[in-house]
Amino acid sequence: MNKSLVPLMAAICVTFCLHSPKAFAEDTPPQTVFGKLDNMVLSTGLGRVRLMDPSGKITWSCKAKNVHDCWMLESGNVLFADGCVTEIDPKTDEIVWKYTPDNTRDGAFACQRLENETTLVGENSTGRILEIDKSGKIVFQLKVEPFRENNHHNLRMVRKLKSGNYLVCHSGAKLVREYTPQGKIIFEVEVDSLAFSAVRLESGNTLVGHIGHLTEFTPEGKAVWQFSNEDIDGVVISMMCDVHVLPCGNIAVGIYSAYKDGEGNGMFEITRKKKLVWRYSNPGVDRNMMGVQVLNPQGKPLSDFPLR
Repeated sequence: MNKSLVPLMAAICVTFCLHSPKAFAEDTPPQTVFGKLDNMVLSTGLGRVRLMDPSGKITWSCKAKNVHDCWMLESGNVLFADGCVTEIDPKTDEIVWKYTPDNTRDGAFACQRLENETTLVGENSTGRILEIDKSGKIVFQLKVEPFRENNHHNLRMVRKLKSGNYLVCHSGAKLVREYTPQGKIIFEVEVDSLAFSAVRLESGNTLVGHIGHLTEFTPEGKAVWQFSNEDIDGVVISMMCDVHVLPCGNIAVGIYSAYKDGEGNGMFEITRKKKLVWRYSNPGVDRNMMGVQVLNPQGKPLSDFPLR
């Protein structure tokens, strides 16, 4: 071979290798996070709970059923509700606590670890709000209405507030209510679709995720802010479910049935001015991403009492 052609042939080889589709597919994973994400994110997926780093890489996952709610605990364990409520140690994948209702298909879709180490459970199948201790003993229960036997949409997110009251989403009835421990209703709003999630803000207002909208209500029930899933041009957003209000005021959202015809997003974060911060899109993977909790870069909760 003419020695003068060697550098040229080497250059051609390097160029081909760099731009070969096979090399790209093997060496560079597809982009799934668009925008600025600096933190890790715990979320529910299609049949699993998953921990994602800022690049979109899944660093841990756990197989589950149809998961609605998930929490990263201060201990580093993960608590989630998929009909049952399970606490798992991600380091060993050992189940360290579990509550199993009589009806596991439509059983428990909401959970929350309380300060006294009991676990709040929203039991959809019975319409009960439960607090359960480490031994599995029910130490508090409240039956709430409306309730229909064997209905898939009696309850979605249930949260115990700092006041000791309970904020409850009656998804099928399209109602969000606040109950005292005695069962008295002291706050109620009706929304236009399934009432999936509700967060009591520091202002005293309540932010509700109800599929097509996020709406903020005053204690008197007046809507003072709203975000529609059509408010961001060019970004396909399906059914908005769980919301996490971050300490900075931004809102992270998990999306059910996220993709259609290869378009859509499973999670996103917006500012209060409705500007997109980041979105996660991976069509064909984890399309039912209801629960979402944004963590710090080390995978720890952002605050002692996350607003979600």
